[in-house]
Amino acid sequence: MKNYIRGKVVVITGGTSGFGLSAAELLLEQGAKVVITGRNLERLQAAEKQLAHDSLLAVRADAVSTADWKETIRQTLDRFGRIDVLVNNHGAGVKIADVEQMSDEDLQTVIDVNLTSVMKGCREVIPVMKLQGSGHIINVSSGCAYHSWPKWAVYTAAKEGMVGFTRCLHLEMSEWGGKATSFIPGAARTGFCEAAGIDDSWLEGFPGAEDFARTLVHCIDVPDNSFIEEVNIWGTKQVKQMVVPF
Repeated sequence: MKNYIRGKVVVITGGTSGFGLSAAELLLEQGAKVVITGRNLERLQAAEKQLAHDSLLAVRADAVSTADWKETIRQTLDRFGRIDVLVNNHGAGVKIADVEQMSDEDLQTVIDVNLTSVMKGCREVIPVMKLQGSGHIINVSSGCAYHSWPKWAVYTAAKEGMVGFTRCLHLEMSEWGGKATSFIPGAARTGFCEAAGIDDSWLEGFPGAEDFARTLVHCIDVPDNSFIEEVNIWGTKQVKQMVVPF
């Protein structure tokens, strides 16, 4: 079976853990040139050491910062000469609480981290892809985009907004040969809950990041004349216990 990943330059934000780190490992195994970014330098260096590959570039960057986006793109072009795929994998729960408990700062931070930063990244990378006449952006959303749980309203608004944004983005990019995909995962053992300060004991038996990362990588492994508009992936345990997505 033909490999459509080999040789592609793939930038993955939030590449120090979770889906990003697992996807980076799989992509490197299949011959891609991979750039991972992360805000925390110590975690970035640990991920770089774990992946330990000649075709890897690690860039410390905060996806909320336009300046950091520009620097990530500059370093990627200096090292690899092009950008074929951008995976906007970064994001965080920040604060999972009832709406009435969310301060102005909480609201703004959740939207900035999970939506505005994605828009900034797309805006900055598209001129590079447009000059190439090709490019693929994959935006990692959440099962929250289509399903509702209490205390997740603000995060859900950002993730559902990302899906609508990606659909429009694809139509814009298709004018010059680009494409955009929404990757919509259910709950998985990625460290997300721990980072958000919420209990994660309920995730026992759920898929790990590496389980879902295989599908994320498959979104890239398609011919140039094809694209996956949207993919939803769930752990079988979550569907049984919490939601019926069909």
